[in-house]
Amino acid sequence: MRKFRETPRSFWSEDDIRCYLKSLLQKSRLFRSGRVSNVFLSFPARNTYHRAKDGAISPSATGEYVPFSIAGWSSSISSTSNHLTQPLTFAIELKYFSVMPEDWLIRIRNNLFKLSDEANQVPLKGRFFLLLTAQQISLLRRELNALLAQFPSVKCYQQLAQ
Repeated sequence: MRKFRETPRSFWSEDDIRCYLKSLLQKSRLFRSGRVSNVFLSFPARNTYHRAKDGAISPSATGEYVPFSIAGWSSSISSTSNHLTQPLTFAIELKYFSVMPEDWLIRIRNNLFKLSDEANQVPLKGRFFLLLTAQQISLLRRELNALLAQFPSVKCYQQLAQ
């Protein structure tokens, strides 16, 4: 968050932020298992979702898998032979808006909904959401706070570029 605040121009997109965050997590001993890392980009959620016309997602048995931005497990959890069946320790969703789009509430809601969906089996202590913006959102603060209050199990962090 500090690096984004101090030099937001070094992050051109959400992918840049995800890759940087993954590299930080990989440096940590907690998320390493031998030579193999336990931190993945675009890790598929366990549940499937249908996307409505307005962009909001909802659980659906015939829907598509929607990936988490970053997910993984600590090395203390034994790994199964199939990464997709491995129990997760954490999942991170993030949104970076250089300019707030019209559907910003739906995009944020989708990330929070996916993290808190019990079918995805993300532990309560491992649900994280990062909101990074390059413009003031003080006018939208009430709507944002109301949305965040609907998902109390997700730890949310916000940072405004200076």
